[in-house]
Amino acid sequence: MKTEIVARHPEIDETLRRYVLRRVRSAINRLSTQIKNITVKLDRHSAQQADQRNCVIEIRIDGQEAPLIVDSAGPHWLSAIDKAVESAARAVRR
Repeated sequence: MKTEIVARHPEIDETLRRYVLRRVRSAINRLSTQIKNITVKLDRHSAQQADQRNCVIEIRIDGQEAPLIVDSAGPHWLSAIDKAVESAARAVRR
């Protein structure tokens, strides 16, 4: 299972990248034989007065043409990542 992290902001450092990898692998590890690759996109948007961190997880599963895509936002990186990983794990189990 190949995991790629795409980040568009310099505030996403190596510690945060390691956190993402650890969370993704621990949540989805049991089903990793069916998963070809995972792409995690981290981005930051300022919508009106709220500064939001966004985490999009795209999972490519063997035998499925369309990827599974989960999107989550939160006020902090960790909350956005945690929500997206939990949603992705639930979706993969289905």
